Amino acid sequence: MIIKRNDLIMIGFLLKEVSVKIRRVKEISETNLMRCKDVGRKFLEGLLSLLEDKIVNKEIWDKYQNYEKEIRKYLISDIESSIYKENPDFTKETRTMLLEHLNRNRRLLTTKNNRLVECIVSEISRVINTYGFYSEDLVFYLVMKVFNSYYDYFIYDYHLEESEKEKAEKEKEINSYTDTIYKLFSVESNLNDLYVESAKMIGELGTKWRAYFINLGEIRVIVERRIELPPEAKKKIEEGIAEVFERKVKEGK
Repeated sequence: MIIKRNDLIMIGFLLKEVSVKIRRVKEISETNLMRCKDVGRKFLEGLLSLLEDKIVNKEIWDKYQNYEKEIRKYLISDIESSIYKENPDFTKETRTMLLEHLNRNRRLLTTKNNRLVECIVSEISRVINTYGFYSEDLVFYLVMKVFNSYYDYFIYDYHLEESEKEKAEKEKEINSYTDTIYKLFSVESNLNDLYVESAKMIGELGTKWRAYFINLGEIRVIVERRIELPPEAKKKIEEGIAEVFERKVKEGK
């Protein structure tokens, strides 16, 4: 049976986040690894404690934000921390630009070899770590991260499909999710409402991702749209994209 409880699905993805953060810290500086693990352990204990009673959606988000505030100082190098100052307004502007970029380029979501969703996740993550964040920025990041997990399978399945009718249905599905994401984050809304609606979307996307996984297994190594690059080349491309976005945000474009 595939669990459909939004809170449990959300906690499952947050557990994955901890392991991702630990790997990232290890890449930057192993001297901070034990501190990072300790912060992660306390976060996990806090999440697990919520399972002992009726889970309140806001409590999950609050614990996640507290964890991110503690861990982000370990996710950038000493040189970066000395250059970049806390500026959550910049993160907010970047989120708005990335949201508009997703909406304008949604036609790419059914094309092979595109990395639109993945790169949006990577960019908002980098900016959050560098400049700090508002609650809405972190919600946007997690929604897009779960969306990307689902999307990896969606695009693989879409290009396996031979029926034009089924492809048209899948196109409606991906456009519907893009519409929902855009509506959630394109207007100012009550934060608690955003928490609730985002958790619903995470629950739905997580359920579909899990169903895909059960049907297809692990596909990341064979997804056709992924082109493996040497780490140095990938880093330069990501840095180039980041510089373009930062310049546009600063120019107000």
